[in-house]
Amino acid sequence: MNSTDPFSGVRHRVDPDLALALADSTERDQLQPWYREFRQTLRLYTERHLDARPGFFVLADLDHLTQEQARRFTVAVSALVGDLLPQDGHGALLRDVRDRGVRLGEGATGRYSDSRQGGSLHTDAAHRPGRLPDVFALFCYRQARSGGALVTVHVSDLLGLLAAHPEELAALRLPVHFDTRDDAPGFPLTVERPVLERSGGRERVYYLRDYIEIGHGHPHIPPLSPAQVKALDLLDELLDRRDLQTHGRLCPGEMIFIDNRSIVHGRTPFEDEEAVDGGRLMLRTWIGLPQDAVAPAVETAR
Repeated sequence: MNSTDPFSGVRHRVDPDLALALADSTERDQLQPWYREFRQTLRLYTERHLDARPGFFVLADLDHLTQEQARRFTVAVSALVGDLLPQDGHGALLRDVRDRGVRLGEGATGRYSDSRQGGSLHTDAAHRPGRLPDVFALFCYRQARSGGALVTVHVSDLLGLLAAHPEELAALRLPVHFDTRDDAPGFPLTVERPVLERSGGRERVYYLRDYIEIGHGHPHIPPLSPAQVKALDLLDELLDRRDLQTHGRLCPGEMIFIDNRSIVHGRTPFEDEEAVDGGRLMLRTWIGLPQDAVAPAVETAR
């Protein structure tokens, strides 16, 4: 495991006045030089940190923003990176990631983002139909009293080890059914896609084991084959290897952008006993990159 601060080399300070201006920006501001310059800066960060290793970068020094300003900032800055994508059947573009007192997979809609659980490393939106986010962002407004560190594993490290298991690798390229975790009228129960896929000149990963098992538990969906179960078990073993994981805890006022194409992520469990302020709160967006910005991943040394 990487025990040092994984964000130290990819943490970029945002001027406080610029942050406030972005939070209050309007369509008219999009023509201003400062706005266009920051958009270009974000695109450079995307090319430098997301299209290559480590697969994430952090904007820092944002703790002076109120919660409402943080919400507006998160939406505005995410829109500078790409297209904001809906996170549920109702079209929500910003989601609060906080403990809602449920467990992953509970009921028809209980999500990882509604719980305080750890583990269950995954990619965002693998269970959603339609266009999937290339990037997701998390603004840390309040951190948990304890725990809640981000855990990441890069797909290139997984593929390097899976090369020694060709049968399992082939099984991971077969489609599986993800439960969509959405009970909106007319919304499908499952969506079908592979765990690993070569797309746009790069390897892409889609994963959340619990949603796959729930999806294949529906009466009209065939069960996973023994070969698929064996392959998923192997993948979980690799994701659980501490030497492949990077751990990092965001501070309040930090916003991380993560490459959802190549990073499998999760968190350590967190605790917020008697949190009078409402407890851990992350503000999340899902972002689709412009097609000309979706470049093949650049392999660099770990």
